[in-house]
Amino acid sequence: MTLAPPPEKLPTQPTFVALQPGLKLVRFFDPRRGAWDCGRRFGPLPDIRFDHHPPPCALHESSSVWYAATSLRGAVAEAFGRSGFVDREAGYQIVLATVRETIEILDLLGVAAKRLGATQEIATTTDYAVTQAWARALYDRYPNLRGLRWRGREIGSISVVLNDRAQMASLAGQVFALDAPGIWPRIARAARDFGLTVF
Repeated sequence: MTLAPPPEKLPTQPTFVALQPGLKLVRFFDPRRGAWDCGRRFGPLPDIRFDHHPPPCALHESSSVWYAATSLRGAVAEAFGRSGFVDREAGYQIVLATVRETIEILDLLGVAAKRLGATQEIATTTDYAVTQAWARALYDRYPNLRGLRWRGREIGSISVVLNDRAQMASLAGQVFALDAPGIWPRIARAARDFGLTVF
């Protein structure tokens, strides 16, 4: 079974969920491409699930995405799971972003996705052209949409993406180098737990 494209008519009242103050979001990022709170405006990338940028892939000043997970294990899995390795010398940093003000995002967990006309394949398929079509349809249909929540494909961890409508000032970030004492051992342990090579 494959994920169907988004229907022409989406429900008027989808299921939203609140990212509450105090929630921690974890994200790996390359500081050479921008600060921790800088959304990516170049897209849609061919292998990223919920890029809502209009095609073709290019720099879009009015569209941005910011991906994170609600746990370190989830962030490691989603950031490095497909490559199969984690290299602490690659120049990445990690941010622990704390939600300061409530952020309402659309829920894609379980029955919430079904109410939209989707199945859980929206979180597992590698047909990213279809998931990106969903992202654009949801963004266009719901003018207050600030992001999405789903279970990451790699280990089923909770993932989120915030879009250009989200106020990044709603997050407070602590940035660490990957090899920071107390940080790298946890990253390496998480990576080894699900079979990633660690350099």
